[in-house]
Amino acid sequence: MEELPATAIGIKTKDGVVLAAERRLSYGDFVLSKSARKVFKLGRFGIAGAGIVGDIQTLTRIMNVEIKYYEMYNSRKISARAAAKLLSVILYQNKVLPYISELLFGGVDEDGPKLFILDPIGSLIEDSYAAVGSGARVAIGVLEAEYNESLTSEAAKELAIKSMKSAVERDVMSGDGIDILIINKNNIYEDFIKI
Repeated sequence: MEELPATAIGIKTKDGVVLAAERRLSYGDFVLSKSARKVFKLGRFGIAGAGIVGDIQTLTRIMNVEIKYYEMYNSRKISARAAAKLLSVILYQNKVLPYISELLFGGVDEDGPKLFILDPIGSLIEDSYAAVGSGARVAIGVLEAEYNESLTSEAAKELAIKSMKSAVERDVMSGDGIDILIINKNNIYEDFIKI
């Protein structure tokens, strides 16, 4: 499969998850927008992605509804793993006409921080760090060199910024600032870094 335009990064920390994505929206060799958000809060979770921005937005809306429905119907909070599996099923059900996106899904639940990687047809992989999209090859090199399991959320935020800056320098489909979502057990923080 061809690389999807954009770069998104996920890092699991000892106390949370950091998700980041740059803001450039490009189609072929044309920059359509420099302010496209690709990182979204989903209640206690977050999603970041590369690919068709409309597909990422649609999946975010679907997941918001499905998570709320699950929690209302079952009278309990959904776990990060169950929410990620739900997203995987939604992607798999649409494999004939897939959502063109590579996604990172993360959050913190009673089992601690969780980070999952999903492809357009619903493959679900849990990992400690990941990069997806056209800038992933460069970003993952920085992540592999500097990741360790004892990172705090603030240190992981700095690592996400460093790996994203490296990707943006080498990938013409990525750029124009970084949206960051930091998810801890009791808080979710959003930030924007201009680069």
